[in-house]
Amino acid sequence: MEQAYWLTRKRESLKSAEAATSSLARLVHYDLAGRYSLKAMSAETVASDLAAALPPAIYARNKAASHD
Repeated sequence: MEQAYWLTRKRESLKSAEAATSSLARLVHYDLAGRYSLKAMSAETVASDLAAALPPAIYARNKAASHD
């Protein structure tokens, strides 16, 4: 969910950069878009690291036991 938020912010910054009337404003919006992209990548990495660190689901063990 956090990744989707940062990607939305990135897209909005890119749109703002295209609509900017000055080169300085365009540069600021492109810079923000890059930062938001990094935040999105970081959020994805944190989520996958957390998923890998969690123990196996209890539900998976109960499901296997119920089929016996």
